[in-house]
Amino acid sequence: MRFFEIPAINMERAVQFYGTVFGEKLEIVEYGEEKMAFISSGDQQPIGCIFSLKGYLPTSNSITISFYTENMDESLAMVRKAGGKIATEPCETCEGSKDYFAYFLDTEGNRIGLFTRNIHPGE
Repeated sequence: MRFFEIPAINMERAVQFYGTVFGEKLEIVEYGEEKMAFISSGDQQPIGCIFSLKGYLPTSNSITISFYTENMDESLAMVRKAGGKIATEPCETCEGSKDYFAYFLDTEGNRIGLFTRNIHPGE
């Protein structure tokens, strides 16, 4: 099992952003000084969280978490709708691979990746 954590400075803004991007309602819970909002998979199991804790800051120049998407265009449209910015437009990972990636900046300034196996499904 894998679990990711994405730092946020403004939890309400980050929860709004990721709730829109992932299409689910995220709730903020508090554990002492830490605030968290869990993101779940289709079976409601948490696969990661947005969190806010003193000493942890968003970054666009460190480790990158990437999420698989069936439809890159729809996912990037959701990022824009939620207030994120596209950092790298979709491009092929290597010539002829039919694997594509793109990067966006969330509302907190984290660089997050998206990848798909075929940018034009059905071709």
